[in-house]
Amino acid sequence: MGKWLLKKYQDSQYIILFDKESGKLIRQGTDNVEPFWNVVGPELLDVSITNYCEKMCDFCYRASNRDGTFMSLDDYRIIIEQAADIGVLQIALGGGNPNQHPDFIKILELTRKANIIPSYTTNGEGMLQNIYKATKEYCGALAVSWYYPYKGAIDVINTCKEMGIKVNVHFLLNKDTIKDAIYLLEKREDLLRNINAIVFLNYKPIHSSRTLSLKYSEEVSVFIDKVLKVKACKIGFDSCMISFLVSNSDDFYSETTEFCESARFSAFISEDLKLYPCSFYKDIDREGIDLRNIRVQDGWKNGKEFIEMRNRLRLRANQAYPIKKCMECAKYETCHGGCQIFDINACKEIYDGVLE
Repeated sequence: MGKWLLKKYQDSQYIILFDKESGKLIRQGTDNVEPFWNVVGPELLDVSITNYCEKMCDFCYRASNRDGTFMSLDDYRIIIEQAADIGVLQIALGGGNPNQHPDFIKILELTRKANIIPSYTTNGEGMLQNIYKATKEYCGALAVSWYYPYKGAIDVINTCKEMGIKVNVHFLLNKDTIKDAIYLLEKREDLLRNINAIVFLNYKPIHSSRTLSLKYSEEVSVFIDKVLKVKACKIGFDSCMISFLVSNSDDFYSETTEFCESARFSAFISEDLKLYPCSFYKDIDREGIDLRNIRVQDGWKNGKEFIEMRNRLRLRANQAYPIKKCMECAKYETCHGGCQIFDINACKEIYDGVLE
């Protein structure tokens, strides 16, 4: 199979076909049953190796700043050893601005030596030549955040093109930026041709105003129409956008859509070595699992927040925390209620007060 890994998760009743170079993954349930979660452990770990960021954007859901701390290399070794033991396939390094970590290149090397594919998202600052070289050697891809001023992102895109590095753009969608997204898709084909994909991320109101949250509107309809017409690059969305896409689900291949994977196939580890179902738990007073005392696999299987998240996301017949509007929605099996943490979904009055 070369660079491809074919693996069967017997206890979880599914198989995967995984590209060990690029990080592409195809998941197929056995007996034609859609897989719900991996009982052994996550396929993907989202690891914040620092909360340091020089840009200090007011919309940052982690409130990253210049006083942010760095995960120690010894702590990262704890993660990587346990991740390898349970068969983690990919680690997405984040922050903060992860490439500013003093041991960043060593972190990439350790990850790849453990047969895990690293990737990361940068704000464009601190991207030195040795960082690019290590990225080309060890990473499946890198992503650069897209926000004004755009020069840093454009510089990263151009350098990646010159060096043959796969680069994606991460675009944060909210009420104010959706106009810029439409413009980018409609007018900047020259830029889109130089990237692998643009991934749209739904805005999360943790340290910033809820008034910026994206709501379904005519602009959203125009935006999705532009998405469907793009040919210059791939288009992706984080799973937090799923509720905005289901009304157009006939225009997408069902195999390319996935509802929230938190506590099902992915998990988050903060820079202080705490395990959460997803990164949005970190700053909303949810209790993380201390990995100095509990192993990743044990937290994954038995952690209270992980069990509750899986219960929220199960098929409605088994759902322990029913969501009123979803119970009667024909698109529920595609969406599963969207984000279970914040009211950032297309449907209004989606919650029944269970998270208040």
